[in-house]
Amino acid sequence: MPKKISYHRKRLGQVFLRDPLVVEHILQSTALAPDDTVLEIGPGRGTLTTALAQRTHALYAIEIDARYARTLQQQFASASHVHIIEADARFYDYESLPQPLVVVANLPYSMGMAIVQRLLVFRQRLSRLVIMLQKEVAARLTTLPNSSTYGALSVFMQYYARITHNFDVSRHAFAPVPAVDSSVITLRPFPALPWPACDDRWLFRIVKNAFAHRRKTLRANLLAAFPQALTRTALAGIFTDLALNEHARAQELSVHQFVQLAQALQSLCRAEREAASHDMNFMDTELPP
Repeated sequence: MPKKISYHRKRLGQVFLRDPLVVEHILQSTALAPDDTVLEIGPGRGTLTTALAQRTHALYAIEIDARYARTLQQQFASASHVHIIEADARFYDYESLPQPLVVVANLPYSMGMAIVQRLLVFRQRLSRLVIMLQKEVAARLTTLPNSSTYGALSVFMQYYARITHNFDVSRHAFAPVPAVDSSVITLRPFPALPWPACDDRWLFRIVKNAFAHRRKTLRANLLAAFPQALTRTALAGIFTDLALNEHARAQELSVHQFVQLAQALQSLCRAEREAASHDMNFMDTELPP
């Protein structure tokens, strides 16, 4: 077995899991069956990779750092069921992998959400994702309406998947020790979206504008976002039809209510909706440092 390498690249947000108890808890969270095919994102030094290789008949691991990728390829050269791929998970074509996949990942803080968003493009190929993220980010994904952490990112992710919190991980489980703690969560993409048919890009534009100023009412944010298309009277009518309080704030609405709101607004904001269909960054949102 190759000598363990100790370098890391700060720009990639690399921290390495070193606590075997955390590894075991992650494995328990995956609830792997013998015939599951696993995709690991960011294997790094291979601590979790080694454990996964013993639990599955097929393991694919995507590593962005060429040095770690080469070392892992040597380490698992005799394991025909383990495939180490040198690539950037934010841009990888997951169509090339078998399905369904169970994704297991200790995601780098600097690009974790970009990787999750890329994976969700291929969500029909994924049975579940068991991922470790910065604790504050994970909280935003799992939180419910009327919470201080509920925001645009919560709606984006919960639109596509059922998300549950598994357990928290101390920063001291990693080397080098990061400045924040982590959480392991599970995302189960919906086989079919449980909401009425909706234009995703238009929905997410509504959501982003709804949360533009959290202390303002939802109505005020929408009127400011679409001053040419919306009037107070028209918006009041929509709120009445959807049984929304005129003083409601964005953080009070469920995903389903946002879908209903987006559908109700699309005929009034036709030009803005067409513009949203060309917005390639419709899921971009502010993340905590």
